[in-house]
Amino acid sequence: MGSDVDSRASRSALEHLDALCAMQPDRRPGSRGNHVATEYVAAEFVRSSWRVQAQEFACLDWETGGGSITVGGSTLELTPSPYGLGVVARGPLRVLRSVGELEGTDLAGSIVVLADDLASEPLTPKAFPFYGSEEHMAIVASLERSQPAAVIAVTGLYPDLCGALDPFPLIEDGDFTIPTANVRPADAALLLNGEGLMASVEIRSERKPSGARNIVAARGSQNRRVTVVAHVDTKPGTPGAVDNAAGVVVLLVLADLLTPGRHHLLPIGVELLVVNGEDHYAAPGEVAWLESNRDKLDNVELMINIDGIGYREGGSAFSLYNVNNEIAEHARRTFATCEDITEGPQWYQSDHAIFAMQGRAALALTTERVQEMLAVLFHTEHDTPDKVDVNRIVSIATALETMLTRWPRVPPPAQGSSDGSPESTAPMT
Repeated sequence: MGSDVDSRASRSALEHLDALCAMQPDRRPGSRGNHVATEYVAAEFVRSSWRVQAQEFACLDWETGGGSITVGGSTLELTPSPYGLGVVARGPLRVLRSVGELEGTDLAGSIVVLADDLASEPLTPKAFPFYGSEEHMAIVASLERSQPAAVIAVTGLYPDLCGALDPFPLIEDGDFTIPTANVRPADAALLLNGEGLMASVEIRSERKPSGARNIVAARGSQNRRVTVVAHVDTKPGTPGAVDNAAGVVVLLVLADLLTPGRHHLLPIGVELLVVNGEDHYAAPGEVAWLESNRDKLDNVELMINIDGIGYREGGSAFSLYNVNNEIAEHARRTFATCEDITEGPQWYQSDHAIFAMQGRAALALTTERVQEMLAVLFHTEHDTPDKVDVNRIVSIATALETMLTRWPRVPPPAQGSSDGSPESTAPMT
C-alpha cells in the first residue's frame, strides 16, 4: 500500500479499536455492549460494500455483584463463577481434596470447599460442543447429586484455558445447578482450616436469557471460499483489546482493502466471520455458524483465525494446520514479505481448533508472545487499547489482502462476470 493508504488504515484501525473497547459493560454475548459491537461491525462491512448477514441465536447472559463467606466472625471475599447461580445460605463447611473424598459423601445443605486435585484445572462445561472429559463430567454429576448449598473452589492461575484470571473459575457453566465461586490459595486458609464449622455464604449472581448474533460478510461465490474469522466477544469485565477487538479490527480493515472499488474481482470467494462465543462457556456463535454450514464445510478451502494479535511488544506469528503444500507455501511466501510476522508453534485455544481437530485446513494468527499474554493479560481488565500497536493490525490486514488476491489454484472469474457484491444487508436490530 502507499503511505496515504497506510496512514488512513492506521487511523481507521485505531478508531475501530477504541470504539469496540468502549462498549459497556463489555462484549460478553447477550450483553448490551455485545449488541452494539455487532451492529457497529455490520455497519462498517456495509460501508465497504460487502454482502452482510446476521446469524441470530439464543444465549445466556450473566451479571454479578460479587460474593463473600463468613466463618467464625471472619469474612472472605469470593469471586463468583461466570454464568453461575446466586445464593444466600448457611451450612457446615466440607473440605474435599480428591475425587475419592467426593464420591459417596453426604453433602446436602453444606458449603463445599474444593481444593488440591479437585480444583487443579477448569472443569469442562456440561454442554460444551467440541470436546468433553469423562472425569470432569463425573465430578460435576457427583456434585449435583449431593446437592450442597454452594461450591467454593480454591484455584489460582490456569493460563492455557483461563488467561490471566486469578483465581480461575473451576466451573464456568450456565447449566451447572449449584451456586459456585472461587478464591485464591493464598486467601483460603479460613476455609481450608474450617472443616465442620458453620459458615454463611452470599453469591450475588443472576443468569439472564438473552440473544446475540454473528456477523457474516461475503464477496464472491461462496462455493469455494476462504473464511477469515475473529471473535468479537469477551469474558465478563474485560475491554478485550488484544483479545480480541484487534482481531475484529483486522477484518474491518481487510474489508476496506478488499472493497470492490479496489479489487473488482477476487480469485476466490471470501467470507469474513465475526463470531460471537469463543469466550462463552457454550460457544453459541460457533455452533450457529457450523449449523448454517452443515453441508458447506467442504467449500471452505482454508479457515484463517485471528485471535490475540497486535500486542505492542514482539511481533505476530502464524501457524498452519492440515494445509496442503501449495497453500502452505503461498502463506509462507506472503508472510515472508512482512518483517513482523513469523511462523510460530501450533496452539489450539481458539476457533481454528474447530477446523484443525476435524482434519480440515486452518491457519491461525496471534501475537508472537501468546503464552505471555495468556498468563498476564487475557481475560482481565488490563487488556486495554494502549496494549495494541495498530500498525501490526494494518500489517496483518495487508498481508491477508495479498494472500487472498493472489490465491493459488482457483482461476479468476471470466472477464465481465460479477462476484455479486454488493447485496442488500440483513436487518440489524
